[in-house]
Amino acid sequence: MPTDITSVPVQVAPKSRLVILFILAVFFISGACGLLYEVVWMKMLTIVFGGTALAISTTLAAFMSGLALGSFYFGRLIDRHHHPLRIYAFLELGTGLFAFLMPLLLSLLDKFYVFTYQNITTDYLWLSVVRLVLSLLILLIPATLMGGTLPVITRFLVKRFGELGSRVGQLYFINTMGAVVGTFATGFFLIVWLGVHEAAYLAGGLNILIAIAVLVLDRHAASAESPKVAPVYQPAGSNSNAEKITQSYYSPGIARLSLWAFAISGFCSLAYEVLWTRALVYILDNTAQAFTTMLVAFLLGIALGSLAITRFVDRTRNLLVLFGLAEVLIALFALISIPVFVNLGASIGGPPGSIFYAEYSLWQWVSIRFGRSLLVMLLPTLLMGMTFPIASKLYTRSAAGMGTAIGNIYSANTIGGVLGSFVAGFALIPWIGVYHSVMLIAAINTAIGLILLLAESAIKLGSRFKTAVVSVVCFITTLAVMLSSGPIVFASPIEQQYPYQILYYKEGVGSTVKVYQDIFADKTISIDGFPVAGTIQRHEDAQRSLGNLPLLLSQVSRPRVNLVGFGAGGASWAATLYNPSSVDCVELVPAVVQAARFFPEVNHGVMDNPAFDLIIGDGRNYLLVTDKKYDVITVDATSPKSAGSGNLYTREFYQSCKSRLDDNGLVVQWLPFHLLSEDEIKMTARTFMSIFPHTSLWFTFQRSYYILVGTQSELNLDFRLLQDKMADENIKAELAPLDIIDSYDVLSCFIMGEKELADYSSGARLNTDDHPYLEYSQTMSYFYTVDVARQNLSSIARLRQSVLPYLANLGATTSEADEVKSMLQARFNATPVGHFWPDYVN
Repeated sequence: MPTDITSVPVQVAPKSRLVILFILAVFFISGACGLLYEVVWMKMLTIVFGGTALAISTTLAAFMSGLALGSFYFGRLIDRHHHPLRIYAFLELGTGLFAFLMPLLLSLLDKFYVFTYQNITTDYLWLSVVRLVLSLLILLIPATLMGGTLPVITRFLVKRFGELGSRVGQLYFINTMGAVVGTFATGFFLIVWLGVHEAAYLAGGLNILIAIAVLVLDRHAASAESPKVAPVYQPAGSNSNAEKITQSYYSPGIARLSLWAFAISGFCSLAYEVLWTRALVYILDNTAQAFTTMLVAFLLGIALGSLAITRFVDRTRNLLVLFGLAEVLIALFALISIPVFVNLGASIGGPPGSIFYAEYSLWQWVSIRFGRSLLVMLLPTLLMGMTFPIASKLYTRSAAGMGTAIGNIYSANTIGGVLGSFVAGFALIPWIGVYHSVMLIAAINTAIGLILLLAESAIKLGSRFKTAVVSVVCFITTLAVMLSSGPIVFASPIEQQYPYQILYYKEGVGSTVKVYQDIFADKTISIDGFPVAGTIQRHEDAQRSLGNLPLLLSQVSRPRVNLVGFGAGGASWAATLYNPSSVDCVELVPAVVQAARFFPEVNHGVMDNPAFDLIIGDGRNYLLVTDKKYDVITVDATSPKSAGSGNLYTREFYQSCKSRLDDNGLVVQWLPFHLLSEDEIKMTARTFMSIFPHTSLWFTFQRSYYILVGTQSELNLDFRLLQDKMADENIKAELAPLDIIDSYDVLSCFIMGEKELADYSSGARLNTDDHPYLEYSQTMSYFYTVDVARQNLSSIARLRQSVLPYLANLGATTSEADEVKSMLQARFNATPVGHFWPDYVN
């Protein structure tokens, strides 16, 4: 039976309301800094280790493991220490110092990782182990320091055992609200305004200021404290070796049960986060801001839940019942979150497909994203937030052991979260899919809830069984209704523009890949709802252009080719037509390779070609670590606005390309003028030219996109060599569907040379790893594709020039050369931009 001990005080040094408010404000800022670190450090490490799902997950696991370790260790330490403020100050100071050391540590990490790949092992599993070990080495100390703050600050603020639950709830609310603000500010403002490193330095500076302020407060409190006043949490009249006062609330067995239940609850919570993120991307979009919005909504629900429970947790006798009901309700709301709330969320802002044409302002669209995310996650996350204060109250056995108890609870929940994210992402989603994974996790929540309900001895056994039976019936009924609706296949608004038939659907590790055929018999591969390749005209144009144009322009007889991105395999197939000595293609998403088998008319089975090497991994990371040299590098990335894809448009990535390029090599970069504003086009061009000053701008063969072509020296094209290539029957057959018949058609795609492009992009900002403007800038160009394309094409049409100054070997005689010049001019005049885009260019 629980005992009411709320009236049993533990004498402490008095604390003014002002001091408490100061500590709460400090803890709010600390929470904001913590999430800022998580965002920017994860981004920094992704650049080193790559953007594969396993690389990202191992890095996150290392960070969260540090949080768990810090909570566990410092929780025990603070119970033996009489100066919690001093310990807290040193935790903040250490975290802040690490923020300034991190760039140096990352540069050393970068060198060691490259050395390991080039000299020790290229095995995927062993490299994964290396990534985990290196992530632990670099993140363990700062994450451990951050993890220690909660038990330490709890030890300082909680005055008596009877207010433990409410105080923990308040602290968790304050800290998590800080995390909400930190996440939002980082994703929407700080990275763009300051930069990745500078944002971390700002947080580091705040941590150091917090440490100084808290040390001043501690010194003032120590000097003002009477020697006769007992230390915090020390019973009056006792010494440090005195017997602890135990405040029994529940039996030790119940305390252990609550610890395990909270650990499993953490497992479920992080699993839900992974699953909801995979579902929500279909009704939001796949930009960095969309993922920021999802995380903000998740954290906000948890924060509000922890605040809501503070009014009841210390006055409720039947905490096990409250804990159990919360778990059961989490399960029920999670069950209906996908089929019900996702569909309702999609209706916010208009019918399916409307988001790509509706006249939304930036912040209207941000609000729509946030509303959709909240609708899916608010109710279950509110309940999740309630469980921490409840579990803390149940598990803590004594005032003297409060730090240890809070440390144990928090670390157990965090470790459970690490396991939950891994299991959901790497086992459940590939095995049974997002929807059925939610059902399985909900069943685990229900099982936890039933155990907790049945363990409450303060309620009669019959009442416990009735409550448990009602919970089971509600769960089974909800589950049956959800299953009766059949399997759920996620679809984005852009996929639903026309009726379609699904040919392939795979919810795999990291991404969901789909192949669908529309009413026009065109097939498309989409990744997380975003079309990336297929048989529609613009996709064929991109694939064939990225595979053929660089090989047509290359002056190397048997080129070594590297392609970043496989898609439907069209570019890879095209590269094999030019008698290359090797063709290496790096694809991030494994399921894309299986999906590509539905496109034999595009890739001609290139995956089975022994001369073709398909590497599953991160394309940028591969170019960083490999020691191979290439004559042609083709970058066929998805939209630079997609979360993570912006890494393939930065100055540092282009530097990696240059380091892997032979003296006579060239690099081509796909550039979607319908997804980027003119300022962003200029930014990308100037960034590319900062590494490849000899850059020219081209259209794809049917003018659907731009292509940047960077060479090691000034562009100088052998016209006769180009003609010889175009005389090949296989190449003719490859290009004929795009109306590319001869060399003049190829050369008519030229837009401008290096001087004109430099003038065009002059004054634009550089897109770098530290300042990833393309990925994080607040723009709606991603959605207003028609308006953006019209603006870009109208500007570029006035600047287009002939390729003639960059040609050599026009003919054996003057008359032959003159004839070539005449033909070039005629084809140039016959192919103005407005010819291909009459509704866009006047």
